[in-house]
Amino acid sequence: MKQFYLFLAALFITVSFAQTNHALNLDGADDYVSTSKSAIQGNAARSFEAWIRTDENCIPGSGGGVQQVIADMGTFVVGKRFTFNLLFSNSVRLEIGGSGVSGSVAVNDSLWHHVAAVYDPTANKKISLYVDGVVCGTGNFTATPATTAGNVVIGRRVDGANPFGGDIDEFRLWNIALTDSDVQAHMNGEICAPPNNLVLYYTMNGGVADGNNTNTTTLTDQSGSNNGTLQNFSLSGASSNWTYGQNLSQTAFDTVVATVCEKYPIPDGSGYWDATGIYSWTFNQATGASAGCDSIVTYDLTIDTVDNRINQWGVVLSSPATNASFQWVNCDDSTDIAGAITAQYPVAANGSYAVKVTQGNCTEWSDCISITTVGLEENTSNWTIYPNPTSGEFFIAGAPSLREVALYDLNGRLLQTLAVTGSWVELPENLSEGFYIVRNVELGLSALISVQ
Repeated sequence: MKQFYLFLAALFITVSFAQTNHALNLDGADDYVSTSKSAIQGNAARSFEAWIRTDENCIPGSGGGVQQVIADMGTFVVGKRFTFNLLFSNSVRLEIGGSGVSGSVAVNDSLWHHVAAVYDPTANKKISLYVDGVVCGTGNFTATPATTAGNVVIGRRVDGANPFGGDIDEFRLWNIALTDSDVQAHMNGEICAPPNNLVLYYTMNGGVADGNNTNTTTLTDQSGSNNGTLQNFSLSGASSNWTYGQNLSQTAFDTVVATVCEKYPIPDGSGYWDATGIYSWTFNQATGASAGCDSIVTYDLTIDTVDNRINQWGVVLSSPATNASFQWVNCDDSTDIAGAITAQYPVAANGSYAVKVTQGNCTEWSDCISITTVGLEENTSNWTIYPNPTSGEFFIAGAPSLREVALYDLNGRLLQTLAVTGSWVELPENLSEGFYIVRNVELGLSALISVQ
């Protein structure tokens, strides 16, 4: 049996995240994370991302504030280091040793904020700064970056100055320039399968939040083998320790709402869901650096079905489907039969035939029926009905004793019992065009009649 299904293209997806994250609290005095990851060197593209929470005043001068460094890399020589920090306006800043671009949105309100800094050497405005997924500053350095091979440091400058005071979570370093849509797409969740361009990735999910973590000093790199080492942390209590992080999760809870025809494939290919309902499926990520990054997907499915039954009376085929459109086909070569678009099809040549039934937005083939009797006498009885086709009445010859006959549709449903008067039978008024069965059970007589 040939079948095809028309899937509706309206799929709506929502994502929510459960809180399982930890973060690092840095005391603003001497805490930092050293890494084995070498800086992205020269003038190449790069992007920083992190979630931060702080109440520190970062505005220098009369405000009495101090620069807060989120991450740094390179060597402490003018133009040779590359620093992501908080400074003017208590907002984000990207600099290469005195030359920098600052954002305009303050983030020192003791709330979690997603911050990002992008350097794209091919752009007109090479620097883009983000707070909570929205651009808050753009511009250019006054000099071209020439970052050297010094390793990445989190929480202070590479020379030890300007340590960060507050919480840092979900730190990422990319060797590409992220776009606006990139930043917005993954800022609210952990990345379960880090792409190659994500060259350093710390989810900060180690330790016991605010607990005793004296033996937990390694920050695992989810993108490779460049683990970080916690330096100078007290690792006990609510500060200078592992703590509770931003509301992110390695487990994503998605909902797919879909209307489909006949059936929806089960994700592992083991079968189909073929009834309207709500189904759940867990996509496991059980091993490797991204272990635990499961996605639990709920499928809210509406399954539209098609009545693809087919009936046969002699050489006439029919479909019982209602509120449907039809196209009869030749099964031998799967071609449409020109003009055969009604519920009934009188076969004109021996062969194999089916009907494509469309109900709503779904189309399905019926079974194929083989016809081998075209040109042979259909009825073995000695009675004859004429005219056939007819528009209102017909004459029965060869059965003079008949007093009544029954009229059936091609699905075998009795429509009406008709009187035979002088061998003439009058059809019901308003009878639809098509094929019908005339039968007298007592004498075992039946015939096919076409009404036009």
